[in-house]
Amino acid sequence: MGFVKDNYVTTGASGNVGNLWSFRQRAGRTVLAKQRGANSKPPTAKGLAIQSRFKTSVDYALNAMKDPAIKAAYAAAAPRGVSAFNLALGDAAQSPVVNRIDSTKYHGAVGDTIEIDATDNFKVTGVVVTIDNAAGALIETGNAVMLENENWQYTATVANAALAGSKITAVASDLPANTGTLSVTL
Repeated sequence: MGFVKDNYVTTGASGNVGNLWSFRQRAGRTVLAKQRGANSKPPTAKGLAIQSRFKTSVDYALNAMKDPAIKAAYAAAAPRGVSAFNLALGDAAQSPVVNRIDSTKYHGAVGDTIEIDATDNFKVTGVVVTIDNAAGALIETGNAVMLENENWQYTATVANAALAGSKITAVASDLPANTGTLSVTL
């Protein structure tokens, strides 16, 4: 792939030239690349799943560009050379990750806190925390609050007398409604 610079003939060009070259526009730059041919092999189940996920991501990005507020947010966060559409597409294709659940301040009492480190390639929009006892029965569930350091904090609202074996699960979500989950057992 090559970039076209200071060429009055090809600047702004897009489309195919014969069966060899293809011009495209990416972030205001003209890109010259070898034209791709059709694949003669039938797609595998994994390939079809990837195609479906990509189509869903493209649909999300197209709809996101129709909302001026969301488009502006993506445009503001996009690095140089990346369009708001491409950042939205990447955000839809990648789920958030819950990296760590810090339960050192949780002792089963009302008001105890649990800190969650969740990241995404654009931004995490919410974290839901669920606490189950050792038998698997639900003790409580609720939304965590974002802290200044961009971690999330959940404050317990129900006492948990049988702390040993309890399981804390954090589910992070992003703007395209992708989710990432992590669980820890106490």
